[in-house]
Amino acid sequence: MATKRKHDSSPAKEQTRLSTEDSAASSPQAPRAVAENYPRKRIAIACNVCRFRKTRCDAAKPSCGFCTDLGIECTYRKPTVGDRVKPVVPPPEALADIERRLAQLEARLDSTNQLVQNSSILSPNVSNMSNTSDVLASQGTSSRGSSVNRRASDYINVYPSNASAGTPMLVPYEYAFRQTATEALTARPSLLTFCAPPYVHVDSWDYTAEFYDDEILAGEELCDQFDSLLVQPLDLSKRTTRRLQQSFVENFLRWTPIFDQKACVKAVEEASTGGFLIPNPATCLTMMLLALGAISGDRSECLENDVPGLDYFAHGCQILERLSLRTGSLTTLQCRVLQASYFKFAIRPMQAWNSITQAARDCMHLLTSRIRERMTHMEQEALHRAFWACSTILHEMEATMKMHPIGLRHYHELVPLPRFEEEDSGFYYFLAQISLRKFLTQSLEVVGYHSGRVIYAPVITKELRKQIKEWYNHLPSVVRFPKDVTPVFDSRKSFLRGQYIALFVVLGWPSVLRIMEHGEGGDGVLSEHDWSLTREQAQGCIQGCCSFLSVADEQLMGRKMGSHFTLWAAYATLATLIITFNNPALAFVEETKQAHHIRNGYEILRPWGHLPLIRRGLERARIMMNQVGLAHTDDIPD
Repeated sequence: MATKRKHDSSPAKEQTRLSTEDSAASSPQAPRAVAENYPRKRIAIACNVCRFRKTRCDAAKPSCGFCTDLGIECTYRKPTVGDRVKPVVPPPEALADIERRLAQLEARLDSTNQLVQNSSILSPNVSNMSNTSDVLASQGTSSRGSSVNRRASDYINVYPSNASAGTPMLVPYEYAFRQTATEALTARPSLLTFCAPPYVHVDSWDYTAEFYDDEILAGEELCDQFDSLLVQPLDLSKRTTRRLQQSFVENFLRWTPIFDQKACVKAVEEASTGGFLIPNPATCLTMMLLALGAISGDRSECLENDVPGLDYFAHGCQILERLSLRTGSLTTLQCRVLQASYFKFAIRPMQAWNSITQAARDCMHLLTSRIRERMTHMEQEALHRAFWACSTILHEMEATMKMHPIGLRHYHELVPLPRFEEEDSGFYYFLAQISLRKFLTQSLEVVGYHSGRVIYAPVITKELRKQIKEWYNHLPSVVRFPKDVTPVFDSRKSFLRGQYIALFVVLGWPSVLRIMEHGEGGDGVLSEHDWSLTREQAQGCIQGCCSFLSVADEQLMGRKMGSHFTLWAAYATLATLIITFNNPALAFVEETKQAHHIRNGYEILRPWGHLPLIRRGLERARIMMNQVGLAHTDDIPD
């Protein structure tokens, strides 16, 4: 109230105060002050409040004295064209200095943005990880299943846990798109494309259009096969169905346990009760798992034959088409995942992409609706398993195809990791696969080649390499693999090992490009410490390529869940070794002088030459090998 009375003066008092100030200024005691202050300095800008009251304003920013005393918002009108403001023109030498400092700030900003965007996503919470044996010893027999498996998920959980419950953590769209279109934005050689930098003396290539032409044609041929298969009788004898169920459990369900064995038996029994003729979700699920049992159990050496289990698959797809509008059905979602998995086994990536993206959309619809709240605990757990199975397959397809994302990763914080009531190595493998796929996919965003420049971040790369090693150290023993190239005779461990090695290849590739661009000495672009780190990471990349090709044949001896991704990674590592072969700047890496790694990689890809994309890749490999003087046509047959 005192403040209000102080400023709430009447017009008469205000006029008296102004007259007093004028008289004081004109008094003989202050002639010098009048001379010094003449002409009187006027405040050209007043805040809107003082302008409205027509009182003097000290024009202080951000709030004048009057508005500060009253505690009200102080605003100023924007300058207009009529306002006379004398422009301040910096001297010419200052402009050059500003531009130089601006370029430095932009470079630092780019580096900082990469670090900030990826540090919270890529850093696994390894500080809370515990040893498996300690957990097992601390749990009683009655609660052993749920407690142990909750801890098992903690071993390999790389997702932050600070998201608010019920709300997905949304990633900026541009970042999500760049994550899923990595092959279009990086200079890693792949079966689809390679945009060679000018200092890499090989020709660029782009087979994207040809790839989709082949896949579209393959889809039409498959549709024609369906028409003939749908009118033929199926072998649904008890012995055959039991054999295919067993193959499905051993070769698929222990890779991707989207439901337990009891659910598998229940679906087959329900379908057999109706003579496998009722087009309901149980029959559809039965046909899909029988088809997967047939193709996953195939051990024929000739991969060019008709795809096994296609007759069961055709009937399953026909029923699934009828159920396509049942978005809220959990069984329909599971059928979608099985459909995409069959296409993966058959090496039909475009069809697999179509199926898994539809499954991902169904997942997002279910998670956005209130259907999940009405589910039982068992149904919710089944939904979580289907979600993460869909996510891992989708990540793999995104890493190998130039397609737009669908946003499923925005729900990663909303859906908990699966929990299992039984002890089985397949469950631990599933959790390990979830975390490693996330590592691999998001590492592609951190380092690579974007907009004509190398995304070179050795410090971030060093931290990522450390986190990958910590992930391995906390693997449960049932899924831990040897780091060397010793045969493991376990396709799941072999696949995990291949992805583990591929991570080091991806992270080290920018260092290889850096050395190839600037030469062995680095031309003084980096400090001695940074250059030593760059050499170490480049050496790890090339050695990782050799190691990957040494273990890849375990996944490429017949059709397996990991065959598709292994084919893409094997070709990328093969092309990398050819590009770096006998490069003078990389002479400190002994593997760049060894030709047997390249020949080995070529040989393990040859049995898959019936696939159009692999055939083109092998032709490109022969061209590059001849260019570096590695082989002649007689040495490597067509």
